[in-house]
Amino acid sequence: MIYTVSYVVVGDKKKYPGGIMNQYERPVMGEEIRLGDTLFKVMEVKRMLPPSDDFEFLHVTIQPLEENEA
Repeated sequence: MIYTVSYVVVGDKKKYPGGIMNQYERPVMGEEIRLGDTLFKVMEVKRMLPPSDDFEFLHVTIQPLEENEA
């Protein structure tokens, strides 16, 4: 399965603009992910469309981790 993931950052949108990427692992709520040089926590995962032909489109809300949390 290939996931097309739209990452939306909670907080400072100028510093962390978010993005869209294809990946082979489905994001899971609560996990930590690294985008660029920044570590984020996954806050919410929503399916945008039903899976089709081995593709699934997801909307994922993430929040940057504070340095003391990382």
